[in-house]
Amino acid sequence: MQRIDTRLLPVTIIALLLCMATFLNTALAASPPAKQIILTPGSTEIWVDGEKATLPAAPYVSDGVLMVPLRRLADELGFTVQWQEGPPQSIVVNSGNLRAEMYPGTWVVFLTGSDYRAVILPAEVQQKDGLIFVPTAFFQDAFRVPMAESKGEKGVYLLGSDNQPPTAYFDVQEPVYAGEEVKYIDKSSDGDGDAIVERQWLNKKNIFPSPGVYSVTLKVKDSRGSWSKPYVREIKVLPRPAADVPRPGEIVENIMGQAENTLKPVKADSGPRLLFSDDPEYIEKPGILYRDKLKGEGRLYFWHDVNSPGSLKVYVLAINTSPREAEVNILKEGYGGPSNNVYLVARTAFTAYYHSQGQRRYTLKPGQILVLNPGAPAAVRYQVVHGIIDLKTSEEITVAFVAVPATVNVLEAYSQLGVLPRDGEHVRGTFAAADREMTIDLRGAKTGSILLADGSDDKYMAGADGITGSSVWNAGNYGMLYRLKIKSDKKTGVYLIPAGGSFGGTLIFNAGEVSVPLEGFISSPAQAVYLGTTVPEGITEMLFMSPGGSCLPVKLLFK
Repeated sequence: MQRIDTRLLPVTIIALLLCMATFLNTALAASPPAKQIILTPGSTEIWVDGEKATLPAAPYVSDGVLMVPLRRLADELGFTVQWQEGPPQSIVVNSGNLRAEMYPGTWVVFLTGSDYRAVILPAEVQQKDGLIFVPTAFFQDAFRVPMAESKGEKGVYLLGSDNQPPTAYFDVQEPVYAGEEVKYIDKSSDGDGDAIVERQWLNKKNIFPSPGVYSVTLKVKDSRGSWSKPYVREIKVLPRPAADVPRPGEIVENIMGQAENTLKPVKADSGPRLLFSDDPEYIEKPGILYRDKLKGEGRLYFWHDVNSPGSLKVYVLAINTSPREAEVNILKEGYGGPSNNVYLVARTAFTAYYHSQGQRRYTLKPGQILVLNPGAPAAVRYQVVHGIIDLKTSEEITVAFVAVPATVNVLEAYSQLGVLPRDGEHVRGTFAAADREMTIDLRGAKTGSILLADGSDDKYMAGADGITGSSVWNAGNYGMLYRLKIKSDKKTGVYLIPAGGSFGGTLIFNAGEVSVPLEGFISSPAQAVYLGTTVPEGITEMLFMSPGGSCLPVKLLFK
């Protein structure tokens, strides 16, 4: 096939059809397809109603226009494609009574049949490596096929339906033991607020008979017919423990005893800046909760309780206040709520944050505002919402935590919002180095303990309020990620004991999730939660983040 000279086209026909388009634009159009196709520039992988398929060549962007291989996508949408040798050579696409004809190297599509129009494409029909590529606007403008960019994933496009597909996600209560029932927790969501109406599981078992690692997959469909991409999770099934050994997350009574020595861990702070929003904790009206500037790595953390008569949404905004384009990469994220169960909210957010997969990348023009959590749920009075976001920026941006009525467009409302006054009891501020590495050496020790987030042995984070400039302390070190490495020469039990009041959350012990405790919360210093056993002659790793809604400090006992 050769590129043709557009001068060979009948100019009078083009002119006539362009004029007719003005008067005949209301003619009957092709019926919209029932399928939704999810595609990404640079990738041959597509998802058709939740099923994986492959294109013969990857879509690409040419002069700002997304170009896609015609025949494969037309087939998926139920259209037929024919090559006409000519002269001149042309491509004919049919759908029902509607016929579209176009010519390689040109940008005009001629429609006949149930609709007589000429469609002007934003880019030429291109021939590349023996394939015909068309702008996605061809399907949208000629055949009325809905087209949209995904709100949840930057650079991902939806063809066939502009409904934002749901997101499949589930958790399991760990640890999981062979021969015992598995507790699945479905946390799938839909950014448009549509109901999840169907779930498809693959390899899901209520009981795994043998230890090992098993892959379980979940897909979900929303009420408007869009399927999610599959979510795959590896479930580690452990051998069933002996009857006299407590299970991780189990409460043990009167375990404390007398510690024979006080451990002195080696500490080092590093990692991203923490922008923390929890003041006012109780939101009584719309407004800006916290705001500050950020460049480089950051962790954004919010915890708020709605105390308004109307429903509110809490959004996190990134505003490019620099004179240059800013790259914003979302590295990890997790959200919890809305719920009045603070322990469930904290567990949900941290678990999702720990397991979050993939990244979202955005390019912001100067002055552009990006909603970092577009799927923010509506919360009513006495419900808590919570979020943790790790990101990296190439330029200085402004981050704003805002609350708006659930029915309001936050981008339109932001410029009209005022800063809400502090309540004087909680914390908001910006803190440096939100990761704390701790090395604990148990070698030669029979027993011992350390305190986390007590403000003395384990110092509070010091920072500043980005709005007022005043100094603040993060009592409890909420939002700080503790990375503990425990060196031991023998198997040693590790326990968590509440030392400041009620506590309920989730932590990671030797790469496994542990609910602390398995259900609800603990509050008595006479109670301890068993976390696991150290690796003899090795290093045991543990990740801990103070859960919102819980009281700190906590004690770690090694015995």
